[in-house]
Formats: sequence, structure tokens, C-alpha cells
Amino acid sequence: MTASSGRAFDSRALDGKVWVVDFIYTNCPGPCPRMTSQMHRLERRVSRDSDVRLVSVSVDPQHDTPQVLDEFAHRFGGPSLQWTFLTGSPATVHLLAYETFHVGDVIGKMDHSTKFALVDKRGNIRGYYSTFDRDGMSSLLKDIAALRNASS
Repeated sequence: MTASSGRAFDSRALDGKVWVVDFIYTNCPGPCPRMTSQMHRLERRVSRDSDVRLVSVSVDPQHDTPQVLDEFAHRFGGPSLQWTFLTGSPATVHLLAYETFHVGDVIGKMDHSTKFALVDKRGNIRGYYSTFDRDGMSSLLKDIAALRNASS
């Protein structure tokens, strides 16, 4: 995949980290700006946690070039050392969204989840958190802390 900086992203950067991923697109008329704002608030809460990463993946790689994604990221306080915005080929994005995280089918449509997925230090998906449930973010933060403190 490619980061919004234009650099290649190596998923090994997430090895040994607790990470949160969401799937968005920059010209989304609905929930994506809200989700990205929530991700920014989450970033502020975990900013001192060097073993936590946040990843926002565009489900519209045809439109969301690294430059477009970078401009979007900057509107919401990203990207940062902890928070990466990614784009990639339609096949790669589909693999991640549909087959790996089971959050939507992005081939030919922008059908994606409004949930954040939490991944442990070993790369296992540990939970999904609604961005529309007011307790979702507090539960996510609690579970991030638990996973950080769990033995690797």
C-alpha cells in the first residue's frame, strides 16, 4: 500500500503494536468525516503510547491518490507518526476490507463499515467498535490499554 506521504507502507511497521483501523474515503458525503474526527480524538488520547498505531484506509483508491488523501488527512489533524492514511490497488483494498476485516465490499461501490477494528500485537483482530455508539470509544480505549498491558 501507499501512505498519504507517497511512500510505500510496509505492514511490518505494525508488528508488535496494538492498532486501530478504519475504512474511509475522502469524498464521503456521510460518516467518513465524523469517523476521521473520532480517530483524531483517539490519536490525542493515545499520543504518548509508542506501541499504538492508527490506520485509515481509503476504500476509493481510484479517487484517493496519496495527494488527495494527504490533503484530507491534514484537515483532520493527520497524518502523524502514529496515524497513517493508506491507499492501494482496488484488489488490495478489497482484500483488506472484505476478506480480512469483513467490514464491507468495496468493489464497484462504497459499501463500508463505520466501525473501528482493534488489532492486537500479534495481528489478531480483537474487536469492532461502533463510531455511532457513545460508549464505543470508551470501550475501545479500555481495550487498547488491556492489549497494551497483555504479555506478547
